[in-house]
Amino acid sequence: MMDVDLFLRSFPLVLKGSQMTLKVFFSAASLSFTLGLCFGIFSCHRLKVPIVSAVIEWITFVYRAVPFYVQLLIVYFVLPDLLGFNLDPFAASVISLGVCSSGYVAQTVRAGINSVPVAQWEAAFVLGYSKFQSLFYIILPQMIRNVLPAFNNELDSLLKSTAIVSSIGVVELTRAGMNLVSREMEPVPIYLMVAFFYLCFSAILNAATRILERKIAYVKN
Repeated sequence: MMDVDLFLRSFPLVLKGSQMTLKVFFSAASLSFTLGLCFGIFSCHRLKVPIVSAVIEWITFVYRAVPFYVQLLIVYFVLPDLLGFNLDPFAASVISLGVCSSGYVAQTVRAGINSVPVAQWEAAFVLGYSKFQSLFYIILPQMIRNVLPAFNNELDSLLKSTAIVSSIGVVELTRAGMNLVSREMEPVPIYLMVAFFYLCFSAILNAATRILERKIAYVKN
């Protein structure tokens, strides 16, 4: 068990690492869902643009096929060397994590849009909606309702993947725990504290998703 003195010494550093974890998480999630939504829309059946959609499908395949850790190393080490600029660890973490996740979000969005019955599109056209008005006012709300659990899983995975960015020097929650273990030589209580923080974050994320699911749920006739 962790004694009080060790807890008091460790908690501020773990809390600071948690703040960095959340900063990376929210920044990467914003990038991921922005890119993923765009990629998913333009690769769905109803909105395919022949050349553009083929390029998007190839890009998202690469994002999914290459492990996140390899993408992180490419963004942090390879791209700056090729393009001649320096990229700080936080920016590299957000870009690589957001881009990698966007490939999975795109597949979820594409599948969600394709799962909406064609009759919904046809009804929207009859009412005078354009293709993109139909998408944003009729199709996307139904898509979100259908794929919300998949989005929650992706956010959960994104949260856990933030631990990997410690490999390029970002002092997030896991790195803060490792630094504390090196200083205090008490791995069991410190790593349990780190795990508890991740557990709390995941519980909050899942609770927020459940609340959102209840708010957008409807009764089928």
